[in-house]
Amino acid sequence: MISNIFSGICILLLSVGCQAKVPQDTTMPGQISTQWMDFKLPYDLNSPAASWPLPAELLEISGLSLSADGNSLLAVQDETGVIYWIDKQTGAVARKSEFWKEGDYEGIETTPDAVYVMKASGTIYQIRNAGESNQVVEKFNTFLNNTTADVEGLGYDALNKRLLLACKAPAGATPADALERNVYAFYPDSKTMSEMPVFRIRQSDVQAWLTAAANDPATAKIAEYFSKEKKEPFPLALSSIAVHPLTGHIYVVSSGGRMLFVFYAQGALLPIAKLGKGLLPQPEGLCFDKNGDLYLSSEGKQEPATLVKFGYNGG
Repeated sequence: MISNIFSGICILLLSVGCQAKVPQDTTMPGQISTQWMDFKLPYDLNSPAASWPLPAELLEISGLSLSADGNSLLAVQDETGVIYWIDKQTGAVARKSEFWKEGDYEGIETTPDAVYVMKASGTIYQIRNAGESNQVVEKFNTFLNNTTADVEGLGYDALNKRLLLACKAPAGATPADALERNVYAFYPDSKTMSEMPVFRIRQSDVQAWLTAAANDPATAKIAEYFSKEKKEPFPLALSSIAVHPLTGHIYVVSSGGRMLFVFYAQGALLPIAKLGKGLLPQPEGLCFDKNGDLYLSSEGKQEPATLVKFGYNGG
């Protein structure tokens, strides 16, 4: 009995010790974390470790993920139901496989059990044994749609065993909703969708952060983007979402303004960073390697689509 209690205490202490490596934040979603002042983005976004042009068939690359074995990147583009395997060392397409017919595919993500692809309409495709002769595809329809959600980002939250879906469209029909963007969750184990967003990205949070960080020269271009008069009151275009494998922070990219947002797992906003137009003119894909390296992809226009790698320097 005493031995069991002692073992339990040891396990608890080890657990607390491991958790202490990841800063915890009790700020509720919709609030600004005061810990952003001590947060340093663990990437130099001006100095990529590597950059590769992508082939013409990936001109409209729209989603990016790490393969289950960690050896490749997976990608989709927003016109064909094809998964592309990209060599992480060269940026070359190693192979590809069809999983469904043509459609507006915006996100791809890998879980321990399957690969998931998502349409802008919120439809989710579960692909088991992707690219193999025994590939099996199952389709899930959700309550989201192109008009009220316009889902563009898909990421896997391993801790909570859920997929995160970032919406490009305003959070609702009211003027207040126009100033917010929703992030929903899909639970693969139960094949269910959260009825309410798990958190929202709010204009008020962004403005509060800009005010708090006004003395930082790096925020000037971000502030300028939001201060200019535009058609939309909150000109974000969320295009991708991913959970950092080492810190648990949620990273979200907006192609509108070419910005990278960082959130605590609970949804509290940490810093916002600007992505260079020369490197990523239209950022659409985001994922991490197992060691924390960051990969971003950009759609092409006159120039080819691009894949860019940033080395992790978070210690």
